[in-house]
Amino acid sequence: MDDRIGGSAVASYFSRAFIILTILGIALAFYHASLEHAFTTNIFLVKYAPYASFYGIPYWTFGVVWYPLIFVVGAWSTRLGRTGLRKELLILLTVGNITTTYFWYLDLIVVKAFTLVYVSLYLTNYALTALVVAQHRSNDIMQGYVYGTVTGAIVGLLFGPYGVSVCGVGGGIFGAIRNLVMPRRVPPKGQSSIST
Repeated sequence: MDDRIGGSAVASYFSRAFIILTILGIALAFYHASLEHAFTTNIFLVKYAPYASFYGIPYWTFGVVWYPLIFVVGAWSTRLGRTGLRKELLILLTVGNITTTYFWYLDLIVVKAFTLVYVSLYLTNYALTALVVAQHRSNDIMQGYVYGTVTGAIVGLLFGPYGVSVCGVGGGIFGAIRNLVMPRRVPPKGQSSIST
């Protein structure tokens, strides 16, 4: 069942916005990489060296790999913006959202390096997720994702920005899984609730 909002023209607007956002993410990631390269020459890094890399891979490389990957998958799955966004993109983007919760921890709790570039990278991934969810908003799983995210983010306000990120992402995952396991709308016989 096709549960996307609007017709194919509206679906392609979501797809094009998705591709444009991934290009913005690529630009931000490379800008961030250039800043981090300069950062590595700073003595400030010595104190926070254990938090600058993952098994020797500098954290800035994740954005440089992530956003081009999302661009390729998004462009391929939408035929360069000519078809709608696939629901399965939510799974991939949620991996990115989980990763950002760790980066929020490093930025806000450990290093205390809250910068506009970092926040823009994280918000770009959240915006890409929102586009997929918005296009499929009538889907049970997406509704659970939204409800869980909003509820988790509100609870997370008690713990500051890091709490909003952790509880929001965790709540979204919980809500999506809950509605997958126990759908509110029972599909017609012989039709899956997660069919495309």
